[in-house]
Amino acid sequence: MITENAASAHALRSLRLLLEAYASAELPQWELFASNVRLFRLDQGATLFSAGEVHPYLYFVQSGLFKAQLRLPDGRLTTVFFPEEGDFVAPLSAMGAEGIRRVVSRGLHPRADTLRSVVDQQSLHTLIAVEPSLVLRVSFRVVEHLTAQHLQWSRLLGMLALMHATTLQVDVGWLRSTPEQRYRALLAEQPGLVQRVTQRDLAGFLGITDVALSRIAKRVRADEQPPETPSSPATAS
Repeated sequence: MITENAASAHALRSLRLLLEAYASAELPQWELFASNVRLFRLDQGATLFSAGEVHPYLYFVQSGLFKAQLRLPDGRLTTVFFPEEGDFVAPLSAMGAEGIRRVVSRGLHPRADTLRSVVDQQSLHTLIAVEPSLVLRVSFRVVEHLTAQHLQWSRLLGMLALMHATTLQVDVGWLRSTPEQRYRALLAEQPGLVQRVTQRDLAGFLGITDVALSRIAKRVRADEQPPETPSSPATAS
């Protein structure tokens, strides 16, 4: 279930602080932007948006956790990332990708044939709430209007895109490691995430089966056990 409400003053203040940190400047016409922000409450299991939808909105995850799922060529669903508190999420169509579509459709990119099947879709992922969640939503048309008038908003959008690209670059390096190395890295860097998701979703995220994940988790737990202290031999009286 999803319910919609006006965003609270506290939520808008928090969002403004974050966006202005990205922009490294005060954002002009904030009142116009804020008046178009809506708060959505999602129950566990609710779908925020689905793959293939025309969905021109930007979201900020205020609280909760989501799983982004992608359907593989063989029909299976796999979890590709877990948006959580502080993350921005948006379908491709929400980011004003018309320029990208134009370049790809004209064959001006060396990987145009590969990219065409991707950019033709409105949304690549289905986003599902793993737990009760709160998100703030704004139409990309509002952001597009502000970026056309103010350098600060244009810089903000560029920084969000750069953050996304930076995250992808980190993920590429992470994916080159083995599933066990990735699992150990998650335990070290995001232990809370491992506790919040199901074993099936975590296994899909790591690209392995539930059984393989159970074996890895067992090895990791065994490695974390302190070595047994040998008992001292009894002394003769």
